[in-house]
Amino acid sequence: MVYGRSAAQWSVSLALLMCLFFPADARADRFTVAGQQLVYDTVTPVDGEQQDIRGDDVDEMRSLLRDHPEVSELVIHSTGGGHYASMELAALVIDFELDTHIAETCESSCVPVFLGGAKRTMARGARIGFHQLSWDAEAVQQYYDDNRERYEWETPFEFAEWMYQDTQTETYNRLAYMVSRGVDAEFAIRTIRKPDTTLWFPYRAVLMAAGVLTE
Repeated sequence: MVYGRSAAQWSVSLALLMCLFFPADARADRFTVAGQQLVYDTVTPVDGEQQDIRGDDVDEMRSLLRDHPEVSELVIHSTGGGHYASMELAALVIDFELDTHIAETCESSCVPVFLGGAKRTMARGARIGFHQLSWDAEAVQQYYDDNRERYEWETPFEFAEWMYQDTQTETYNRLAYMVSRGVDAEFAIRTIRKPDTTLWFPYRAVLMAAGVLTE
């Protein structure tokens, strides 16, 4: 007999194993329903490539939650991905009144999804990582080229003016969302001090005190 693990921990482990060894359909590459849990794994490679949070995950999650009303908890294993997709996933978590649980890691854009949970827990040995929002030079150039006529930017300097304002709005929205989910305001500010190349992984006690974890 093996001691030291709760029934909930064994349930999470079983669900993750099902993700790895029993991909029943295309959605099971990233999503797996196991009893009352929906496992969302964007870390385990698919066809040899690690995945990220992406826009079409929103429709997939919505469909699965509608098809499986028994699901009450989202188990997350993700190193992040698209910011806007993560906020849409978070809205689904809130709307379906799910609890959230970190099985291994939840980093970057995974954090808003986790914070959508009514009850938020983390397995022993798991971690949650925070950093600033980022936008690399290639993506900035592409956005400028694609949208300069739409926004009537005559020069890159006009684009820079728009981007400066947009960055402040995004930062405000991010912090306001965290506070609305019960996270301490001072802690929320601390989460944006690290660049995206250096994540901050607070201790469990810090996460509890700040309201990131609820129990």
